[in-house]
Amino acid sequence: MFAWLRNIYESWIDYPKQPGDLLSGRYCVRSLLGMGSYGLTYLCLDRHSGQEVAVKLPRPSKRAQAVQLLQREAHIMRKMEHPFIPKLLEIDQHSDGMYMVMEYVSGMTLEELIFEQERSFTEQECIVYILELMERVLHVHERGYIHRDIRIPNVIHREGKPYLIDFGLALAVGERQEDVFTEAMLEKRAPERQDVAFYSDLYDVGHFMLFMLYSSYEPQPDQPPGSWQEELMLSQPVRHILERLFQIRPRYEHSRQFMQELEEALLQLEVNP
Repeated sequence: MFAWLRNIYESWIDYPKQPGDLLSGRYCVRSLLGMGSYGLTYLCLDRHSGQEVAVKLPRPSKRAQAVQLLQREAHIMRKMEHPFIPKLLEIDQHSDGMYMVMEYVSGMTLEELIFEQERSFTEQECIVYILELMERVLHVHERGYIHRDIRIPNVIHREGKPYLIDFGLALAVGERQEDVFTEAMLEKRAPERQDVAFYSDLYDVGHFMLFMLYSSYEPQPDQPPGSWQEELMLSQPVRHILERLFQIRPRYEHSRQFMQELEEALLQLEVNP
């Protein structure tokens, strides 16, 4: 009964802002972009600059914990400074509390690209794209952080380039999620993603890569469902890479190892397409 009442209360107090609402007398809400474990992110029009921005507010139901996590996320984003990672523009207080303003990256997710634009990827195209994405991931890793949420919604395809967004779950190398997030905010993660380590991000990249490779998959009539190893006709280098990403074979301990093998695989595919 208590849990039910708590859910009703949180739904009410966290009810999103509506289009036309004004934040801090400056940011006019256009739409809700997403709702996470501790924050709500809106697409807004900055009335000062005329530009679209993303504004993240803490969830009222999470109280001071959400404010602390929003400040923490802003601190991490300040350290990124990369042309393909949204820039932190401002973090400040307004009449309703704390808010964080970021560059808004318009574009499509990979899912939208494949299913709405009917885009498919060859092995070579997939490797080229993943190498570009990994340049962003490596940038994060070299600043001492693990993104921990490299999923399809958090990679935006814009003008042919991948942008890495949403650092809400990021942790510094050596941190424990239990020391940062409350138990209610902790998500159940696969064993391969539990550690706050480079290879947990690479495991996520493996699933991202697999999704791209399935864009060219055409099942045969009456073919029973199978594993990706059974369904996809992959070259030996690409299969080997995926098995290391999924920790079937010895895992990559660093992003540079993975990127080097990607480059070697690309060369092999160019020689023997």
